[in-house]
Amino acid sequence: MKTVTCINDKNQPLGASVVEGKEYEIESEYVNALDQRVYIIKGVPNKGTTQLGMRWIGYNADRFRVTDNSKSTKHEYEFALN
Repeated sequence: MKTVTCINDKNQPLGASVVEGKEYEIESEYVNALDQRVYIIKGVPNKGTTQLGMRWIGYNADRFRVTDNSKSTKHEYEFALN
């Protein structure tokens, strides 16, 4: 599973609840009809409506930074050093 950190929690649509600086685990990722990469995040609401009444599903990936803390990556790095 991919882990990301929120870097922008301003101007969110109604129902969104991500907080800047907090890490989240991604359930799935896709490209929506507007060609935006979107994350479905585990443990938070992923649906709602905007202030203009349009439905939204998932969070724009531009709001997040990928946190690279996987064990396999660390293991490969340590192996490369030796």
